[in-house]
Amino acid sequence: MKRKMMTLLAAVTMMTGASAQETERIDRNEILPLYSNVEKTDSLYNFWNTYVQVHPKDEVAWRNLFDVSERKIFNMVSATKDWNGGEQLRKQLNVVGRMEKAIPGTYTFYYSAYEGCYLPEEEEKLYKEHDMLTLYAHYDEYADSAIATLPVKALAADYERWIQYLIPKCDTVRINSLLKRLYESGQYPEETLQYHFNELQGMDEGAVYCGAHEGDIIGKLILQRVLGVHQDKILYDENAAMNPEYLKVVFKHIGIPFDMAWFEEGLYDQVAKQRSIMSYIFEHSKRPVYLSAHNMKQYVLGLGLKDEDKARLYNEGLTMRYSAKPYDNMAVKRRNIEKRYRLEYLRMPFHPEIKDTQLFSFSADAYAMNYIRLLHDQLPYYKQHNKERYQWLRDIFTDIIERLEKENFDVDEFKGYLK
Repeated sequence: MKRKMMTLLAAVTMMTGASAQETERIDRNEILPLYSNVEKTDSLYNFWNTYVQVHPKDEVAWRNLFDVSERKIFNMVSATKDWNGGEQLRKQLNVVGRMEKAIPGTYTFYYSAYEGCYLPEEEEKLYKEHDMLTLYAHYDEYADSAIATLPVKALAADYERWIQYLIPKCDTVRINSLLKRLYESGQYPEETLQYHFNELQGMDEGAVYCGAHEGDIIGKLILQRVLGVHQDKILYDENAAMNPEYLKVVFKHIGIPFDMAWFEEGLYDQVAKQRSIMSYIFEHSKRPVYLSAHNMKQYVLGLGLKDEDKARLYNEGLTMRYSAKPYDNMAVKRRNIEKRYRLEYLRMPFHPEIKDTQLFSFSADAYAMNYIRLLHDQLPYYKQHNKERYQWLRDIFTDIIERLEKENFDVDEFKGYLK
């Protein structure tokens, strides 16, 4: 007993000393390895659970505890497939309920209450008597309060989370404010913006861009609404497709009719419905329609497009274009390489590496690999028809490969493209 008491006192002393410094948020790169790692998750949960007892006003510590507790719940549900058991565990841990007493009215509480679908016990019976829309409105109040209290020095993941929340609501004013704050925070990687810019740069004027999720959309929104470029392009976020009001607005911008009866038909099968929506856009849009070439497998919840739609997609470089009629897409790809894309930034980055604080993260190295994978098929053509252009493109690829090699990536695949 004496030994346990001394251990507890030592832990409390260590935490008290740590509180003299600013508590750091657990980032996504620390959370991701916790999937299915029950022992490590429990250890982290116990640490932060004890920490908030010693420092009950520390918002960052509460946020860390919440994030770890959600991973703990996720791991339990993944192992047992028991969703009700997960909800029971959430109630048992009662992280948000304890947070409401310790730090009410704070951003951290509102964020956690929304993400954790928090419903105080005394209100649970009341809301169960209403429909789901009433319950969602209750949760939306937490989200709106979180946005209103978002700290000045918020992390990119928080900006992106609330932009994601606002996109289906078509709340232009608040989206624009968050986009500006995110960009000016310096946390949105330059290389990511460059890639999004080049995707839009290769598309025809007034085109429709279909993104699989907000990771495809947010960078392009920054370009359009903060930097004022490529504002003619219409962005469709497939992840928001199940919101009829969002779809109605997007269809209006594209110039195609929206019919609620059609939308509600087969709505119970979300995958099939999203496929149907994409096919509808392809078929009815008089504007050219594009998809990102780097994540085709992610479209429609990772289950792909209809086979007939796939057969009508043509690669033009960084994007795929839908066309019912065959055309020389390789000529368009070469036009993009020679006249549209801005590729020199790939040769040598002249800025310090920033810490990844994003919710939707795709590394600069991965984007660089995309350029090689998607554009290397033009090297044989240039070697035969344009030696100067061949050398230029090959040199860019060589610079990318050398950089990747220094970072210990396996580059055999990419070197093979240069032979």
